[in-house]
Amino acid sequence: MSLAIYGEIGIDFLLESNTKITHRIGGAGLYASVTAAKQGAEVDLLTVYGPEIEKYSIDFWGTMGVSTKQSLYLENYSVPRYIVTGYKAFEHKISTPMTDLKIGINYSPSLNNVCQGLLLFPVDHSFPESLCEQAFEIGLPIFLDPKPNEKSIRQARNILKYTTALLVNEEEALLLSETTNINEAIETLKNKGPKYIIIKQGHRGCILAYGNKIIEVPAYKSNVICTLGSGDAFGGALAATFLETGDIEYSVQIANCVAANFIENLDIETVIDKAGVEKDIHLREKFVVDHVPSRKIYLAGPFFSDQEIQWVKHVSDRLENAKFTVLSPSRENGFISKSMSFEQREKIFQLDIELLNSCDIVVALLDHDDAGTCFEIGYAFEKGIPVYGFKTSQTDLNNMIQFGCKEITGNIEELIRTLYGQR
Repeated sequence: MSLAIYGEIGIDFLLESNTKITHRIGGAGLYASVTAAKQGAEVDLLTVYGPEIEKYSIDFWGTMGVSTKQSLYLENYSVPRYIVTGYKAFEHKISTPMTDLKIGINYSPSLNNVCQGLLLFPVDHSFPESLCEQAFEIGLPIFLDPKPNEKSIRQARNILKYTTALLVNEEEALLLSETTNINEAIETLKNKGPKYIIIKQGHRGCILAYGNKIIEVPAYKSNVICTLGSGDAFGGALAATFLETGDIEYSVQIANCVAANFIENLDIETVIDKAGVEKDIHLREKFVVDHVPSRKIYLAGPFFSDQEIQWVKHVSDRLENAKFTVLSPSRENGFISKSMSFEQREKIFQLDIELLNSCDIVVALLDHDDAGTCFEIGYAFEKGIPVYGFKTSQTDLNNMIQFGCKEITGNIEELIRTLYGQR
């Protein structure tokens, strides 16, 4: 099967919180192409690149089944670069362009004679409408994956009428449909042309809507290294599998499993192949998130030094990015200072107790042997509020703290997975 993929090649600089930087060649077009090729497709990558992409990379991708023969090479072209933060599990990923892409490139590729499908990502925020018309006229399935910026969304609206499968996250769905509700967005977009609408939701899996069906397809558990490109890999796997099987529900399941594997490595070329994913889909555990109101978490921890304040904020941010409601006493009720009167300190104590009484779960930060945190653990234990400890250091725990906690985890991803089991 032959799949044309229109999308960019770029260079991604992955910035960790400790200022360590890792870089790799990426871009939506490349991520999807490598993944589709691993699923057995012969991929015609339609992109623009320059001398930064060395010949050995082009040749290596060729051995995998990714051809760049119809791509445009420009000697003076600089591929787009992005600074990426928040790419770990349950973080809020931000990709910031480092280069100006609007340089007026005249690139109008066409489909080869054996092409069986077209997957589209924006290049310079744009889509080639003529390519969509060509594919539509000869009856090829078109898979559209826009990005959440004004130009991409505006052009995507113009080509929805050609689209077979629309692949979007929730933000993109709302922007495309000009609605504020995801269910309303799905109904609006279904009337614009796409036969299938897939709403990608990260660790929550995705929503597949077609005909009168709306199906929630769970994601798969994974040992996350880097989430960047997972949605693009999803698209490549889905398009390749659908071209082979014509089964959209099976294709979405395969794509979810491939995406779970993709984020377990930094080296994109090591993504799972077709034979591997057909086994893995039966072996890998699904990540099921119950649709119940988010439980309120009281975050117990010290906040008396800059380091402690930053640590509490980091954990709070990660929990909130994972869609938990966090009650942080320092944020809700303020800090205690030496200049405060007895009455002011007592008032903050009472407010903290009220906050603690209103929570469903306590997360206790155990790295700093804080007396206040110990009190909060004991209070919650007596009240029957489950306490989950989070401890990254190797020091021994006091026996009362050890058994006052329902469970103690050593990294933030493990903590969040544990808490999801309590929702």
